[in-house]
Amino acid sequence: MRARVIQRHLGRDLGKRWWRWAVLFAWVLVIQVIALAWGKQAHAQITVPFFTIQAQEAYASARRYAGVTTAARSAQLGFRRSGELAEVLVDQGAVVQRGQPLAHLDAALLRAELQQAKANVAHAQASLTAARAAAQLALNTEQRLRQLRSTGHASKQTYDEVHLDLQAKLAQVEVAQANRLRAQAAQQAASVALDEATINAPFDGVVQTRFFDEGSQVNPGQAVLKVIENHVIEAHIGVPSSVSNALQPGNTYALYINGEQHSGRLTTVLPEVDRDSRTVNAIFSLPVEQLALGAVVELEFSQQVVGNGFWLPMSALTAADRGLWSVYVINTDNIIERRLLEVVHSEAERVFARGTLSHADRVVYTGVQRIVPGQIVEPVPALQASIAAQ
Repeated sequence: MRARVIQRHLGRDLGKRWWRWAVLFAWVLVIQVIALAWGKQAHAQITVPFFTIQAQEAYASARRYAGVTTAARSAQLGFRRSGELAEVLVDQGAVVQRGQPLAHLDAALLRAELQQAKANVAHAQASLTAARAAAQLALNTEQRLRQLRSTGHASKQTYDEVHLDLQAKLAQVEVAQANRLRAQAAQQAASVALDEATINAPFDGVVQTRFFDEGSQVNPGQAVLKVIENHVIEAHIGVPSSVSNALQPGNTYALYINGEQHSGRLTTVLPEVDRDSRTVNAIFSLPVEQLALGAVVELEFSQQVVGNGFWLPMSALTAADRGLWSVYVINTDNIIERRLLEVVHSEAERVFARGTLSHADRVVYTGVQRIVPGQIVEPVPALQASIAAQ
């Protein structure tokens, strides 16, 4: 009897415990369902800006190539003869005009030689005048004796002497003429030597360097001054041979110096490839005054590169494995999907990429750190024009 009572009490306790566990389990299920519903609702409340990508068959690759500015013309000026530097008329930075005297040698001896040459010319001219007068007298005498001999009043001997004297006088005239020409040539040489004692500016420009001061002894050909042209400046820029083939001499291109844009006209493209840089030298003319020579100048050049892909903003990219990148795409159910891609070309704010994307996909524009694949979002269109124009 007692055993039955105990068994009855145990059954009642087990029934009560089972009922309690069933109620607790039901409450847990209800809480989980509510939490899941709230989680979906919370995910659905996240707004994500997106843009619709457009497939491209080519992209414009804009590149900048660096070079330096240089003077279109420069000259190191010196004297053709040695001597003492008597006067330097200009200093560094002086603006000079073509033909302007810049420096003089001590030309006292050269001036004396020129005066002597002029005197020799005068002496030769006087000798020529005297020789011509003597020749004229001899000619008159020869003509008179010829008439007398024709009438028998002059001997043949006398006529021959007069005739030969005329020939000698004519020869003396030729000698005097040659002496005058020689004296004139010597005078011209002395004049040229005196002119060469002065350095004149070969073109309009600026004195870049002054190598010597007054009193210095200079040798023939030794540079005294360096003058550079300042109203036309050239830019020498090394570009790849593939780019040089697209450059057209005579066309104008955008050049940048210290962040400022200038228009440079392509003068020529040199045919030889530099052995060190493996580039071709393109020469541009810059009609810009007061521009520092040797400054860095950049050529901005854009080329069309054939290749399928899509333009994407940098804000849409996330790093992936093995050097790849990824973007988030919103599918038709507004669920986030991850797509891998390869960056082909990059610029400041955007990239040209190819990969597992399709035309008209909705790509998350920004805020990729707030979402994960499989998440439900509320898509909001971004400014499509800003994506394409970046």
